[in-house]
Amino acid sequence: MKILASSALRAFLAVVLLAGLGTASAHAATFDNMVAFDGVYIPALALTTAAQQDATVAARAREAMRRLTQRWPALRAGLLQDLGPAAQVSSRRTLDKVAQHIETADKAVASTNFKAAHEALEEVRIELMRARIERGMDYFVDRLTAFHEPMEMLALAGANLKAQDLTATQRTELEQAYAQARAVWRGIEQHQPDPQIYALTPARFAQLTQAMADEAQALSQLSQALRGTDNAAVLKAAVALKPAFARVFTAFGQGN
Repeated sequence: MKILASSALRAFLAVVLLAGLGTASAHAATFDNMVAFDGVYIPALALTTAAQQDATVAARAREAMRRLTQRWPALRAGLLQDLGPAAQVSSRRTLDKVAQHIETADKAVASTNFKAAHEALEEVRIELMRARIERGMDYFVDRLTAFHEPMEMLALAGANLKAQDLTATQRTELEQAYAQARAVWRGIEQHQPDPQIYALTPARFAQLTQAMADEAQALSQLSQALRGTDNAAVLKAAVALKPAFARVFTAFGQGN
């Protein structure tokens, strides 16, 4: 099993880590439509994952997808405004791609193919992240998207690899993925979101705060495991990164 992403993706994540630092206040007034979009997009993204493992979640996933598609036309107009008149052609191209991914996901949900729906929706946050980075916007959820990639590599390795089969090369890749994840997480901790800007209710802000603390602890436990020689402990700590991160991310969704 190959753990690390391609060099191109790693380079892109490095750009994400460095891009837009300190610009959040300059762009805060333009975040309203992005926050509103994530409010309906994130539940659809999360529930199309959950529905793959639990059939009882299917109805909620369909409802989340319905809300997203219903609100998309108005949200698209708002996103175009937020991304700025100086980049209308590029912004329209980005939003055309987002629209295609949402349409693909909607059709997949209609045919109960939640895996395909989730994969299509994953592309949405990548497209919007790229557009915001190009415009120098430091949007907090993009930092979470950047963290998701190395975190997911680690979590999948923890879930799929067996301790006795973990090679020295794979262990080195885990260490590199951890270093990348930790570096991005440090940026997350240093640029925590204003709950008013991101429309976080007290309950969702409490969820975010606790989940961030839990994720920091999970990263520390993985760091400690990687300093030891127990492969089983490393894999257990790696897979434990995902639950807390999921709670961090879904704090930005409404009704998830």
